[in-house]
Amino acid sequence: MRTTTITLLCAALLGAGPAWAHGNASHGAAAHGSHMAVKQQQAWGIAGEARQVQRTITLTMTDNMRFSPDRIEVKQGETVRLRVRNAGKLLHELVIGTRETLAAHAEAMLKNPDMDHDEAHMVHVDPGKTGEIIWTFNRAGEFEFACLIAGHFQAGMKGTIRVVSSSSATDASDQEGRHAAYAGQHQRDIKSLSAQDLQAYAQGQGHGFAKAAELNGYPGPLHVLELAADLGLDDQQRRQSEALMARHRAEAQRLGHELINAERALDQAFANRSIDADTLQRLTQDAGMKYARLRAEHLRTHLAQTAMLTPQQVARYNSLRGYNTPHRSHTPEMSHGHHPAHR
Repeated sequence: MRTTTITLLCAALLGAGPAWAHGNASHGAAAHGSHMAVKQQQAWGIAGEARQVQRTITLTMTDNMRFSPDRIEVKQGETVRLRVRNAGKLLHELVIGTRETLAAHAEAMLKNPDMDHDEAHMVHVDPGKTGEIIWTFNRAGEFEFACLIAGHFQAGMKGTIRVVSSSSATDASDQEGRHAAYAGQHQRDIKSLSAQDLQAYAQGQGHGFAKAAELNGYPGPLHVLELAADLGLDDQQRRQSEALMARHRAEAQRLGHELINAERALDQAFANRSIDADTLQRLTQDAGMKYARLRAEHLRTHLAQTAMLTPQQVARYNSLRGYNTPHRSHTPEMSHGHHPAHR
């Protein structure tokens, strides 16, 4: 009775009909994004479908009660796959909502940690596993995501989703005349880099650098480890992939910081009016070299990861990732000859 009463109270606070769930039972279905709830418009959007997905954003949850990244930006009307990886040893979850609904839900969780829920805007992920939410952000505004397991929200495990209105540029033009597409970007710390750019470079995230490899059939370690069970990785492959990922992340972060500093130097040269033709040549060449090295690091990592896999695992990876177009096969000498188990 207690669970039912609190569940109804939480549903009333959310203004939504379906109940929530946080039981200690297995979260297997939810952890893989298999939500059975009926679609219902929420203030922060509505459940999307896999065929509508326009972009995938990967978030990592850790036992230090943090999400990485903890701030994302999407366009109004965009359908996004939020791929959520639990890198910790505790159960974590991701729930989307407004600040008010999440706070109310978190408060209810403190009073009854065993509440049960399974809604399309929620995913529970067991340690070492990956889940996903497919969501259409059809309402503009600033929303939040959080882990509402008792105590996790209170420890700061939350983030922000900014949904940019598709009509904001048009509205501004109607009210104040024709504005440049760069309006507002003059307030950035480094004018050429968005907040997402800065975050991606500093944290060693892919940021599209490896598309030439990923989309031509060369897997990367992040997603290979996420799909380890489906790919049937053996112990050696898992250890090698984990080591590759750790080395790559450290190097990508180092190179990312170098790129940020190079872009900052160029930006400041213009801001300080100290720029001239020779300085421009030197600074742009330096920034370009840093960019090339960072991109090469991401691509090189995909080459190394592919060499650890069998052709069958590569094919399975491409299928699981939705790349169903046949790729030119890689010869064993090129891609798979260095893994002792596959000789």
